[in-house]
Amino acid sequence: MKLRRFKIDKACIQGQEAVIRDLGEIRHIGKVLRLKAGDEVALLNGEGNEYHATITGLSPREISLRLSPNLYRAPAESPLRLILGLGLLKASKFDWFIQKATELGVSAIVPFYSLRVVPRWEEEKYHSRRTRWEKIASEAAKQCGRVKVPLIQSPCSFTEALTLEIGEATKIFLWGKEPSGSLQDALAHPAATIYILVGPEGGFSEKEALQAREAGFRPVRLGPRTLRSETAGIVATGLLQFLLGDLR
Repeated sequence: MKLRRFKIDKACIQGQEAVIRDLGEIRHIGKVLRLKAGDEVALLNGEGNEYHATITGLSPREISLRLSPNLYRAPAESPLRLILGLGLLKASKFDWFIQKATELGVSAIVPFYSLRVVPRWEEEKYHSRRTRWEKIASEAAKQCGRVKVPLIQSPCSFTEALTLEIGEATKIFLWGKEPSGSLQDALAHPAATIYILVGPEGGFSEKEALQAREAGFRPVRLGPRTLRSETAGIVATGLLQFLLGDLR
């Protein structure tokens, strides 16, 4: 039987003992699924490890568990380190994108502001949105069998997205006005990390495209049709996983 999967903070694991203190997970385990002491589950620490465990006690504030001695690594992580920057979209569209990009195996998501970004949030809203995105990514990772939850960066400027410290990487950006640049051409000699930028609704401006080129990003066009930003991001992710990852 497939084990139910739940997230756990790595600090809550001590030897073969563990506790879940996330109130959302506690409610899901005890109230929704009605699991009880003796039931077996899987625990994800968000960094690539999965533990099989047995529930030993439940209370409204925490759930205690005993871990199996064997550490399990699920085969659901792509060998490709894929970092995807996306211009901020309306809330529901960006939420959907986070979920689907997680299912497709992205390593990190970088939300950024650029000239044609429509939503403009106050600073205090950054934290609540990022918290929501992290929850969506965590739930999607559990659902699709991943053992790593993508890192969701805080929203940043386009300039900051261009200069993000990620080490050696093949850098590309989607540019509908590029007459000939194909994804395969851009990946002729790929690095182990791919960093791709996708513009917001309306795409990048001419000035931003020039900035991206000067920062070492290569322009790529995804065919003759105009795609919505969230569609373009998912298509690009799928193609990259097919060419370099685990969707072949």
